Amino acid sequence: MAPDGLISRIGLYAVPLAIVLSLPLVASADPPSWNGQYAITFIVGPKDGTSVAASQPEVQYTDTYTFRSSCASGKCIATIVGGPPPRNPTIPQPVQFTWDGSSWTQASDFQWDCMMPDTSIQWSPARGQTRYTPQPNGSLSGTMHTDILSGPCQGTLDINMTAERV
Repeated sequence: MAPDGLISRIGLYAVPLAIVLSLPLVASADPPSWNGQYAITFIVGPKDGTSVAASQPEVQYTDTYTFRSSCASGKCIATIVGGPPPRNPTIPQPVQFTWDGSSWTQASDFQWDCMMPDTSIQWSPARGQTRYTPQPNGSLSGTMHTDILSGPCQGTLDINMTAERV
């Protein structure tokens, strides 16, 4: 018969071991890639956030972009190499996304085009963080979180997007 302390220790080590053995082996995985043409649909569903921009009407639209990725530098980067220019001309170019282990991410500083009640535009400093997460069907589910740092639209804005291979 085993002492109670030994049984407790065996149980204590068995749970973490079972967890470790159930994890996928990362070393055997192919490097991530985001290559080819994708139709990016912006403003999928309602916008959210504390900025007045979250409640302003905006039309869903889709643009097609060509992506090329490389993991040659020790990190994986996907770059937009073709497609229309951003609708906001202050978005830094080229647009590049970095693989963080589960999603393609991108952060940038730009100017937010805040729509005023008279339909004029007031530009305000903003910081955006975009994340596209691969889905089992081959598409990517995206979110863009923007912090509008000052001005009449100051606050946060969250927009959902999708990317589907063309």
